[in-house]
Amino acid sequence: MIFLIIGGSLLFLVLIIFLILRNQLIRAENLVDASFADMDVQLVRRHELIPKLVGIASGYAKHEAGLLEEIAKKRTGIWDKEDDFPQILTKINVIKEAYPDLKADQSFEKLLAQIRETENHLLYSRQFYNGVVEAYNAMQEKIPYSWFAKSGKHTKRNYVQANTEQHETPNTSV
Repeated sequence: MIFLIIGGSLLFLVLIIFLILRNQLIRAENLVDASFADMDVQLVRRHELIPKLVGIASGYAKHEAGLLEEIAKKRTGIWDKEDDFPQILTKINVIKEAYPDLKADQSFEKLLAQIRETENHLLYSRQFYNGVVEAYNAMQEKIPYSWFAKSGKHTKRNYVQANTEQHETPNTSV
């Protein structure tokens, strides 16, 4: 009777250990899948956000270019006439007050900051994914996890790596 209790307890302990190890491997695999999905989220963000930001900034730059042309025409008109210097200054001040400060450079700085932030999020997502893949692949090689990995359900994952074109220096000519 005591042997049955000890045997049953050992079998129960082995079963619990088996389940714990199997669940840890499944959890690691799920973390790999989740981190890959997070990387996809960042790629979608970049795909949707950057064209919108570029459109906004270029539209504002066109608007500002039109304002600058109009100001230049009005200033040219001031100097063409035979006016006294005080009247010219008054006209310049009126023109200056009629147009707000032009801020295209600030919108371009914001655009660049958003692009930089988006690329940094993507970089961190890739780094996290590669770290999780490294841990998952290493876990599969260690005993007792390797016993579960050999069942065929758990396969090694690949790292996110740069392709051949990304190893070359980018062309910056316009």
